[in-house]
Amino acid sequence: MFFIEQSSEQSASRPFDLRDQGLLLADGVFDTSLIVDGTMILRMAHLNRLINDAIALGIAIDHRRINALLANFLTEDHSGVLRITVTSGPAERRFVNAKRAFPTVLMNLSPLNRGDQFEPISLQTSLIRRNSTSLTSRHKTLAYTDNVAAFRSAQAEGYDDALFLNTCGNICCTTIGNLFLEIDDIWVTPPISDGVLPGVMRQWLLGAGSDLDIKITEESITADDLQSVKSAFMMNSVRLAAPIRKINARELEPRLPERLKSALKALTSLNSQTKQPSDT
Repeated sequence: MFFIEQSSEQSASRPFDLRDQGLLLADGVFDTSLIVDGTMILRMAHLNRLINDAIALGIAIDHRRINALLANFLTEDHSGVLRITVTSGPAERRFVNAKRAFPTVLMNLSPLNRGDQFEPISLQTSLIRRNSTSLTSRHKTLAYTDNVAAFRSAQAEGYDDALFLNTCGNICCTTIGNLFLEIDDIWVTPPISDGVLPGVMRQWLLGAGSDLDIKITEESITADDLQSVKSAFMMNSVRLAAPIRKINARELEPRLPERLKSALKALTSLNSQTKQPSDT
């Protein structure tokens, strides 16, 4: 299921313009969310991040337009993984779309494999380093070359995903999610300032941790600190929480904090009678 809106007229839809700067220059942002019975899980957080990321690139998009498109796109019988892509729109050759007043919006709903959720994964440290000063580290832009290359390299070596360090040697994230590591009986997650994407599920857990009796702190974690890690897990909006069974050659205890799995299942097991409030 696919939808595209690409015109200065909000009501118009037409074939994709091959001059689009998202296609040619990766000038755009995207968001991936879980849809259950037509409801976007943690909708406000997802749309706020999408809008803020677009603003960081100077792209003019707002909640009203995205919500109007979602209202026409999603129905109660839809479940799966929704990707919303926003680009700065088309521009003539040699000219960057400086005004960015009429961005392109694409929406795509894909099937969800529930069997991937909560499954343990293995990580290999990537040779590619995250630049903590870059917009592409702090915002979910279309510039995903490093993520793709690191993921492919890890897969080729028999690992499920790659582990990124930043240019200072601190742990950041995987190619698809945020990390939480258990060190000295405390769950630690790297700070955004180290080049970490502010994931929606990361922010949810930081807010819900005390209610779930999970002690979490935000601190820089060096590569040497990995020797003190007892357990770890990755979070994103589709896989939810994946215990990490191995980092490089070091085996870990693949477990999640108590109550986290049940809390995530409750959060994402909506039905047509249990709806989250939408944005206005």
